[in-house]
Amino acid sequence: MAANRELRCLQINLDRGLLAMDLMFQVIRERNVDVVLGQEPCLAEGNLVRDSSDDVFIWLAPVVRVKSLHRDRGFVAAELDGITLVSAYFSPNRSTDDFTSWLDRLGCYVRGRDSRRVLIAGDLHAKSARLGSAVANAYGRVLEEYLDAAELVPINVGNEWTFGNRIGRSLIDVTIAGTYVSGWVREW
Repeated sequence: MAANRELRCLQINLDRGLLAMDLMFQVIRERNVDVVLGQEPCLAEGNLVRDSSDDVFIWLAPVVRVKSLHRDRGFVAAELDGITLVSAYFSPNRSTDDFTSWLDRLGCYVRGRDSRRVLIAGDLHAKSARLGSAVANAYGRVLEEYLDAAELVPINVGNEWTFGNRIGRSLIDVTIAGTYVSGWVREW
């Protein structure tokens, strides 16, 4: 990537929709997006770096220089110069023990990098007061413990909902970062 240029990222959950995928590519063009950290991609699109279960992806513009890619079940990561970007997804239909095990795998990956320079964007179905949710769930409590242990901080704090449908609204999509990267984020 060109020197002195900020990295423009988009976090999105496509809910496996082809129209949502088309809209994502339109937004990429209109806003000159460099990286998309996404969840639940449409299976018809092949130009994405996907995890082993097709639940998450990273899209990278051709100008982005990638040092390495990592694929796992429920997360995929791209290591760039000075930052590691992770896209993550965890199904709400799995147990809290499964969430803890998954978070342990993600944590092992993050510990292998400079965790101060990591940004994780995901649909984790974790509700926590620390993330701005009015209610908490078991995933949220486990995530809070992980944030403390890994010295990561939530970026999307507040009451701006990240998911909505006819049933209601919620804060289940999260962006968390290492202490160094958290100071870089603008316009979340």
